[in-house]
Parts: sequence; structure tokens; C-alpha cells
Amino acid sequence: MFKILIIVNPLLFLMYNIMCHFKKRIIYTIKSKNFIIINDKFFNIQLLLSFINCILISIIAYLWESLNLQFGLALYLGVFWTINYLIKGIAIFKKYAK
Repeated sequence: MFKILIIVNPLLFLMYNIMCHFKKRIIYTIKSKNFIIINDKFFNIQLLLSFINCILISIIAYLWESLNLQFGLALYLGVFWTINYLIKGIAIFKKYAK
């Protein structure tokens, strides 16, 4: 069952991000009333980093299962949330959002 989640969870997140990219929506993890998109290049960064996020959490989940890592959940959640907030930071730094 866990092996199915290793594949399904990142794929669902990636499909959600592709949908957000084409509909020009901010992903739920960084959405706020004070976050305003200035340049549509933001959505390209959001999609790229979300794709990288999906790959990394898939690798972490696989290693977690294969090596029976005790800190697997913390690493999985830490990478997921860090990359999502990195999207916001990069967008503000590149002046794609404020």
C-alpha cells in the first residue's frame, strides 16, 4: 500500500500543479491575500519547482520505504513544504510577485 502512495501522491500533486499553471492559479500552500502576481513567469517557476518537488518527495518516499528511515516522514514533509515556500521566495526575489 505504501508503495502505491509513493507514486500516487506526487503524481496527484503534479497534476494539481499543471492545472494551476494553465489556469494561472497560485498553489494552495502559498496562496494568501497579500501575495500578488506581477509577472506571468511566476507560473513557470511554480510549475518547475513543483515538478522538482514531486521528484524529490518520490525519491525520499522510496528511500524511506527501502531503508526503513526513522526520520522519513519529517524529511518528506520538510522537503515538500520547503520547496513550496521557496517558490514564493524566488518569485518575490525575481520581482514576479509582491
